[in-house]
Order: sequence, then structure tokens, then C-alpha cells
Amino acid sequence: MLQADTAQRPRLNWRHFLVNIVSPVLLTLALCLGLIFAVVIPTMRRNIVERKKEMIRELTQTAWSELAALHEQETAGSLTRAAAQQAASTRVQRLRYGDDGKGYFWITDGEPRMIMHPYRPELNGQALSTYTDPAGKKLFVEFAALVRAQGDGYTDYLWQWNDNEQRVAPKLSYVKGFAPWGWIIGTGIYLDDVHAEVRQVTQRVIQIAVVISIGIAGLLAYIAHQGLQLERRRWQAEMALRASEEKYRLLVEGTTEGVLMTLHDRPVYANQTLLARLGYTETELHDLTLDRIIQPVSADHAKLLSKTGTVSDVLLTTAPVTIGDKTGQILSLKDVTAHKQTEQTVARLLAELQTTLPLTTRPVKAAALSQLACELETPIHKAAAAMARAKVSAILVTTPAGEPVGIVTDRDLRDRVLAVGRSPTQSVATIMSAPLVRIAGHALLFEAARLMQERGLQHLVVTAESGATLGVLAGTEILHAQRHAVGLLLGEIEQAQSPEELKDCGVKLPHLVRSLLDAGTRVEHVTRIMSSVADAVTVRLIGLAEAELGPPPVPYTFVAFGSVARGEQTLATDQDNAIIYADGVEAQPYFLQLGEKVCGWLDQVGYRRCKGETMASNPKWCQPLSRWRQYFTDCVTAANPQDLLDVNIFFDFRCAYGEAGHVTELRQHLQQLLEPGQAVFFFHLAQSTLQFKAPRGFFGNIQLESSGEHPATFNIKSAIIPLVNFVRLYALRHHLAETNTLERLARLRDQGVLVPSSHDELAQAYTALMQLRLTHQGAQVSRGEAPDNYINLAELTQLERSLLKKVFADIAVFQARLETDFARTT
Repeated sequence: MLQADTAQRPRLNWRHFLVNIVSPVLLTLALCLGLIFAVVIPTMRRNIVERKKEMIRELTQTAWSELAALHEQETAGSLTRAAAQQAASTRVQRLRYGDDGKGYFWITDGEPRMIMHPYRPELNGQALSTYTDPAGKKLFVEFAALVRAQGDGYTDYLWQWNDNEQRVAPKLSYVKGFAPWGWIIGTGIYLDDVHAEVRQVTQRVIQIAVVISIGIAGLLAYIAHQGLQLERRRWQAEMALRASEEKYRLLVEGTTEGVLMTLHDRPVYANQTLLARLGYTETELHDLTLDRIIQPVSADHAKLLSKTGTVSDVLLTTAPVTIGDKTGQILSLKDVTAHKQTEQTVARLLAELQTTLPLTTRPVKAAALSQLACELETPIHKAAAAMARAKVSAILVTTPAGEPVGIVTDRDLRDRVLAVGRSPTQSVATIMSAPLVRIAGHALLFEAARLMQERGLQHLVVTAESGATLGVLAGTEILHAQRHAVGLLLGEIEQAQSPEELKDCGVKLPHLVRSLLDAGTRVEHVTRIMSSVADAVTVRLIGLAEAELGPPPVPYTFVAFGSVARGEQTLATDQDNAIIYADGVEAQPYFLQLGEKVCGWLDQVGYRRCKGETMASNPKWCQPLSRWRQYFTDCVTAANPQDLLDVNIFFDFRCAYGEAGHVTELRQHLQQLLEPGQAVFFFHLAQSTLQFKAPRGFFGNIQLESSGEHPATFNIKSAIIPLVNFVRLYALRHHLAETNTLERLARLRDQGVLVPSSHDELAQAYTALMQLRLTHQGAQVSRGEAPDNYINLAELTQLERSLLKKVFADIAVFQARLETDFARTT
């Protein structure tokens, strides 16, 4: 069989030829076309727009010079101001430009009031402070504000098409102030003209691209011919490769471990041990890809997938190999299912025990110990019955003198009796585990967990200082002790008498988070726990601050914004908070002192100050309820998307302490503001949301930071923000009271806004990103580093990278939907 395989001539691998020879040529063609459409055409489009903008700026400057010349005559005394202004208005009114001679200029003053408009004479002399375009924009007020602020500038709006009153089109104008007379002169271009020119240029570029494509296609035939020659030489190398494979088979057939050889990530050989475990024949194995057999979990562990679907854990070691012109690996796989389960259980217990000081200082002898024992000659079935009655998982085996010499556990009964069909009438001496592993009663539970982890055990014999046996400690007792870790931590926070004590509590939080993640706790539960801890710390600090400052003069609310408000806090989250107090009394000095104390103490405890100063210590965010109502009114009536970029977090808010009615009233006010008719606001909010993009490159790759403090990493937070913003936007539109992202998604699904498949994709994407974020931060804490949001791709497995690419692609799809759903309609 082996000789026949060696002698068989390999068939021409057309897939290899197409992938390695033809595909690069086609990829080059696609890249060329993609470059044209993604870079060249957009660049030309931008250049055309900039050229047009420069043109109207220069034209306006020319018209402005007319005003300056007449002003000089006024200054010289040859003209009165009225005569000079009348002459200037007449001259500018007659000025025209453009191919059709319809380009014009207009003049207003700073009130604003129309001085002269050649196509809208009915506006001459009219006050324009209330004049709006069809979209509701007060364009002339904006002209005046722009000139007052910077002297000149550009703005866009809707206006009639030249002298055609029936047609309204988007327009971009340049305005410049003429200070001596307080006039504003301007002209503009219609964006439809710009788009028409862009289309003409695009057509020319496409024609050129077609010619280039024909040339590249001609090269394809030549490259294919050369590729066939290379393929024939590859056949010869493959013949030599098969002979080499036989040598490797002889070396590994005798081992009891599974051995797999891969070349270019495809299995080419497995020894009989591995084939037996997988259930595949050698021929079937060659038709599989590596991921159908092995799914890596870490650098030295993997999941082994059999033909029947059985999954088993294996210890994985690899060694590089080169055969002929191919590179690959030799993988050695050892079954460690039972060992790994024990290791994970005890490691989880170990991590959980480290989360709170009371548990790590608790002695072993204080735990519940089993003292059940039997003699060496006791039948197995009687010992098992005694264990069942006592509801314990182990029984000590003693000599007639009462000296413990062994132990029988549930696992011993399963593996040494039931699994092998041993008679239950035999004595326990035939199945007991010995020698006993002992631990002193004064040792700590933490030390017991570590010993269990090192030895791969679930039971320890506890001894007194005299050497007498106190009983058996089971791993489940350690697990029971850990269950109240979060409650203990919150209790310590509630009892803290100073910020320093709270800081000690804060040190335990990262370890608690790490243990929860290791134990498989759902991401949303972990973030809620962190937010609850943050709330508890905040409430206690407010209590300490009020004790120093005295009672507050009026009822107030300490408000949480952003991730804490959503219950989505991580280990690298800064402060976002504010104070809302009742109207009627000038109470800001008191609450500013309170805000400064609380925010300063939060920083000491470990919750960093907000770089944007969105904190209760900032006078802007420490205001009465009426002012906060005005803040939200201003947000909803914001003029453009840029105004909403920095206030997105204010739409996620909840009461962390104090008068909850203030938050309820503010949310009701917001919902009233967002009643139907606010399409412009949602359009602007959508546009600001679309400015946040996932770190995804042009070809779908993960985009890394190119400079700054974290080069060659990507910001996982910037990937999550588009998802959170997307869900928030729809939640606001449909008046949802929930602030948590996953809860908002569920409500949107229940109301029919999202179909179940879209809900599932968004929820899975959000959960996957948060899992990566928290895992990364937990690993940093374990290394003694400050947690952040910048992940090095080297930390991720290939599967995690593939998952990220898919998530980023999904985000782009949902953002496209958002752009469609919130398109401007007015």
C-alpha cells in the first residue's frame, strides 16, 4: 500500500495553480481598480471641490475690492458714503461669472438685512434674522455670525437655482465681511454643478481603467504559461516529498501518543494511535483541513475533534519541519482531559480565593471537614452507603488501631469500581488512594487550594498540630466559601471610614473580575458587578463628603453617565458624572465642594478623572434641574453633527445617589423633545454616530495605531463605541428607558425594530468585543500593568483575529443601515 502510494504519479493540482498563479494576477487587477475607485476618484472629487471653493473665494475677493475702491473715494472726500454705497451696490449687482453668465454676488449687513440680491430683489431692504431655507437653517444669521467670528468663511444651505424660483438645490457659499460699512458680500456654487463635473471626470478615469485592464489581461496568458512550467517542477518535488514522508512514518508509528504531520496547514500523516482516536482512515484524513481536527485553545492546549463529533482536550506540542520545498509542523497530542478538568477547577478556586482578604486569611480547620472513616476490610458497597448517608464525597480508610492510611473518593468508586466492573463486596483496601496528602489545620484556605492545584487533587487530610487527624477537606467547601465574595467586598465598602480604606477595597476588584472571567461568568454580569462596586464606592464617598460639609441645602441627584450608567464599566473606565439639584436656592457652592471631594476621592480610589472634565466638580455639570433641562433642549436643537459628538454620553444617564425623581423628570423632558418632528436631530445624531468607525482597514484587516503611546496595537474601545452608539440612537428614537446596551437590544427586538437575526448578530458582536476587552485588561492586572484598551494582535489567536474581522465587517453593515434609516428628509 505504501509502495503503491509512493509510485503513484501526483495529479496536476489545479487549485494550487489557480490560487498561487492566477489569483495574484486577478488580485493585482482588482487592487488597481480598487485604488482608482477608492483613492484616485475620491481624491479628484476632493480636489474639484477645493478648486471650486478657491474660485468663489477669489471671485468674492475681486468683488470686495470694488467696495474697497469706492470706500477710498469716500475717504478722500470725492464721494459721500451714501453715494459710494449706492455705486458699490450697483456695480456688484451687475457682476456675473460662469459659463452661462448666471453666477452672481449678494450683499447683506450684520443685522442681517439684505442690501442687494440680483435674483431676489423682493428681499432688498428686508430684515433676514428669521429667514430660513427649506431645511429650517437661518442662513443669513449664520453668515453674520461667521463673519463676526472669523471675518470670512464657507457655509452650506439650500437656495433657489440662479434665476429659477421653482428649483431649490444645495449650495456652498463663501462670505467675507467689509468692516468699514458693516457689509457682508458673498457668492456660491451649486453642488449639483460640482457633482456633474465629478461624473465627467469619473467617466474618463473609468475609460482609462478599462484600457489598463485589457493590458493586464494580456499578461495573464503569459503568466499562466510560466505557471504551468512551475507546476511541473512542483510535481517532481512532491514525488521526493512522498518518499520523505515514509521515513517520518517509521519514526513515529511506535509511539503511544498521537502524532500528526502537517504541510502548509493540511494533514499529510497521522500515526495509528491518532487515527484510532479520530476514527478516520488515512485517505479521509488527507481530505480534511487542520481546523476540522484540531481547534487551538492556547499555546499548549487544544480541542481534538473526532469523526463522530466527540471532543477531547489534548496537550499540544509542536516542532517545525521542512520537506522538499514545503514547510509544516509535527504535532504531538496527549490526552489530558481529566487532568485539565481538575486543573481548571482548582485554578478557578485559587483565583476566586484571592479576591477577598477574609477568605485568604481563613484557616483550613475553620472549614467544614468530613470525619467519616472505615476500616481496611470494609466492603466497598458499605463504604459507599456510608458516604451517601453522610452526603460527603470521600471516606478515610483506617487500620484497626484507627490510623488513617488511605482515602476512597467518588472518583475512586467511579474509575476503580464501576468503570472496570469490580465486585462491590471487595474491601476498600483494593481501591483506596494512598499515601494520604496532608495539610496542617492552621494553613490557609488559599494554601490548600494551591496544594490541590499542584497535586491534581480534590481532597486533603487535615491534621492538628499534635499530628491527629481532624478530617477531610473537599474542594467543594472552598467553592462554597467563595460564593459570597462580591457581597463581602460590597460589605467592606459600606463599612469603610475613609477614602484610604476604599482604596484597599478597590485593589481587590481587578482580582475579582479576573476570577469571574476565569470561572466563565457572562460578560454582562461581570460589567454589572463592576458598575455596582463603582456605585457602592461613590455612595460611600458621598456619605463621607456630606459628613464633612454638613447636610445638603436642597435635594439633589448624583448622576452617572456613559458606561457606568449603562452598567458596562470595565477596568479602564474613567469618571463621567454630574450633580443635579433642586431649583429655588443658590446651592452651587455647596455642591461644587461636594463634587470636588467626591471626584478627587474617586481618583484616589482608582477611578481616573475624566480628561474632558465631565464630572460633578466642573461648574458646567453641577447645575439646577432647570439648567439641565435647557442643556438637553440645546442638544436636541443642535445645528450640526459636530455639536453632538461630545454629548453622546449624556443620553446614557441614571441616578447613582439621591433624588431619583430628578432623573425621571429629565428623561421625560427628553422624550417630549424627541416626539415626532425631530427628524433633523436624529439625522445629525446619526451623522455624528457615523464618525466613529471600527478599526478596520481598506481590505478588511484590523487597523493598528501607527503612532502615539500605543503603536502597532488597536483600540478595542473604538470598536465597541459604534455598536453602543448604534443601539443608543434607535433606543432614543423609540423612547426606551433602558440604558444597558444588551437590554436595549432585547427591547428593540421585542418591539420589532430589529429582526431576531440582527439582534443576535449585534448582541454576539458586542459580547465578543467586551469579552476580549475584559480578558485583555485582566491579563494586564495579573502582570502588574495598568489596564488599558490597546490590544496587541500577538495576544490574540487566529480564531480571535478572524472573529474580530467578522465583527468589524458586521459593524460596517449596520452603520450602512443607520445611514439609510436616518437619511435627511427635510
